[in-house]
Amino acid sequence: MNLFQKVKMEYSKVEWPSKTEVIHSTIWVITMTVIISVYLGVFDILAVRALNVLEALI
Repeated sequence: MNLFQKVKMEYSKVEWPSKTEVIHSTIWVITMTVIISVYLGVFDILAVRALNVLEALI
């Protein structure tokens, strides 16, 4: 049995997700990415303002 036959045999054993599972997973990943991006953006703005206040005190 050569490599390509083995690969084909293993490939046939793979259980692929359904279209619905792929769509739900994609939506979940995009949603979490947006939420984390907003959180980090707000944290960054607050950190910069806090550092500016500290810098003004010095």
